[in-house]
Amino acid sequence: MQNEKFRKELKAGLLRPLYFLWSKESFFLDEALSNTIEAVITPQQKDFNYDMFYPSASPLEILDAATTLPFSAPRRLVILRDFHQFSASDIKSLTPYFNKPCETTCMVLLSQKEPKADLKAFCSTHNLNIRENDIPAWLKQKAADKGIKMSESAVDYLIEYAGNDAGLLSMEIEKLAGAGINKVTDKDVALYTGTTRDYNSFNLIDALTAGQKTKAFRILKSLLETRPYDAARILGPLNWHYRQFYLLWENEGRRPLKMKNSTYRALLKYIPSFTQENFNTIFQNLHEADIGIKTSGRPELVLEILLVKLLQTGTGN
Repeated sequence: MQNEKFRKELKAGLLRPLYFLWSKESFFLDEALSNTIEAVITPQQKDFNYDMFYPSASPLEILDAATTLPFSAPRRLVILRDFHQFSASDIKSLTPYFNKPCETTCMVLLSQKEPKADLKAFCSTHNLNIRENDIPAWLKQKAADKGIKMSESAVDYLIEYAGNDAGLLSMEIEKLAGAGINKVTDKDVALYTGTTRDYNSFNLIDALTAGQKTKAFRILKSLLETRPYDAARILGPLNWHYRQFYLLWENEGRRPLKMKNSTYRALLKYIPSFTQENFNTIFQNLHEADIGIKTSGRPELVLEILLVKLLQTGTGN
C-alpha cells in the first residue's frame, strides 16, 4: 500500500466516519483491513465494537450495526468486504446512511473496483493500487516498516526472482525481518529467501522462450518439488518476466532502465521470433492460468497446461 494520504489517515486513527478503499489486488485490501482495525480499535474493544459484512448480508443487519452505540470505546468499526459485489438494491438501501453516517462509527468499504461518482461524494476515497514502476519504492517502504533498509541491488534482485506479486514480495520481506538483519544486500536476499535454488523462475522462462520443452518441464517439476503446490510463486515471476520481455521487444531491443544485464543478454536473442500477436496470446494464457490456480484443485496441472501453451508461442512457431 503506497497511498501516502491514506497512510497519514491511518496514523491519525481514521477519524472520518466513512471510507472507500479500493484496489484490484486483494493483498492491498487485506493489508488495509489489518491496518484499519489496528488504527480504530484496540484488541480489548474488538469483541463488542467490530463487525464485518459480506455481500450476502442484509442492509438491515449492516445499518443496525452501524447505528449501534460503541461499548466502552469511542467508536465502532464496521467493514463491508467485497463491496463491488453488493447488489444495486442493497447499495440503494444503504445510500441514506452513506449520505449521513453515524459519527460514532467508522465504516470502511473495501472493493476491487473504483467507486461510482455518487459514492465518491459521500466517502473519503483511497486508491490503493500501485503502478508497476512504483513497486521498488513500495518494497523499500514495506521493508522500512519492518526496520529493514534494503539496498537498490537487493530490491532489484528480489523483484527479478520473486516477480512483482505484492503478496509474494511481502512474504519475502517477512523472511528477511525474521532473520534479524537491519541492512539487506542482494547476497542477503539470496541467502534468506531461498532464491538460489538449482532452478528459478528465470531459468523457466529462458527454456520457454527458447522452445525447450523437456528442459521447461524438468524445471517446473523441480520448482514444484522445492515449494510443493505453491503455484503462485511460479506464476507471479513468469508474469513479471514476460512483461519485461515484452518491454524489451516493444523498445526494439533497447535495454529497459531497470533490467539486469544478465536478463537483457538472455532475452535479446529471442526478440526476432516474437510478434505482438504472440505476446497477446501469452498474456491471455497467463491470465487464464491465474484464474485456474485460484479456482482449481490441481494448480500443478494448470501450470503444466500453461507450459504447453507457452511452448507453442514464439521460437520456432
